[in-house]
Amino acid sequence: MLRKAWLFFPLIIVSCVSFGIGSGGNDSSAVGQGKGRYVETSMQDQSDAGLWVSGPLDGNFIIIGVSGRLSKPDDELIAAKEDAARKAAMYQGIQGSVELLNTTGSGGFFDYSADSRLELRYDTNYSNYLESLTFDPQKDVIRITGATFVRFKYSASAGNISYVPPKYEGRPSWVNGRNLPEFDGYVTAVGYAGRRSRLRDTVNASCDSAAARLIETASTMVNTDTSMYNELSYSSTYMRSEGRLSNFNVLAIWLDPDNGAVSTLAIARVSK
Repeated sequence: MLRKAWLFFPLIIVSCVSFGIGSGGNDSSAVGQGKGRYVETSMQDQSDAGLWVSGPLDGNFIIIGVSGRLSKPDDELIAAKEDAARKAAMYQGIQGSVELLNTTGSGGFFDYSADSRLELRYDTNYSNYLESLTFDPQKDVIRITGATFVRFKYSASAGNISYVPPKYEGRPSWVNGRNLPEFDGYVTAVGYAGRRSRLRDTVNASCDSAAARLIETASTMVNTDTSMYNELSYSSTYMRSEGRLSNFNVLAIWLDPDNGAVSTLAIARVSK
């Protein structure tokens, strides 16, 4: 079964394939340091830094599953594992499209509108992935205000990916699209989501935004048009990007402590 979802999100103009804003943050120097390989750090250290790090570890991918706070702790673990299974399904393949429509009139500064639409299709039979996800309930779970984060190992081949996060002072430099890590055969992008009422929804929206930014690198069709209405001129620009992602992998998730926004660093192999 494939998931086909239409997601609407505000248009934010950025350069290259990056997508993200934010300010402030704690010193995240404790997160993921090492020489040539990913080094596991405690969930408490990652929570203190506001930076959850994924990456190859002992031949496995690390996937961070997120749940809302529920009345029963076991239900939170189940929900977080299902969220991780969703990301595992996205790793196996995403077919998607991004549509942007900008309209500008001659009536002044406020005579402007922007609409965007994202469609992602991937396997939603999450039972195919649940048995491939494992975690240690003693060290891989942390509960914070509004959410529970669980670190899962996903038994998929890590291939040639080796991600070693650098030392950050404050927010990671990649949040604004600078110093993006590079991997042969992969494209890197940053997704962004403003604060939602639930932290899990914000994290998921940021993940989907990262997928959108990657899809935009595959191919883009642009149509422009100018028309007149009641002696006022209007111009519109329609852009559509479509592509396929394979090996989509979230490398890091950063929670802005100032405004609750979430930025996601992700990579994928991209094709038309």
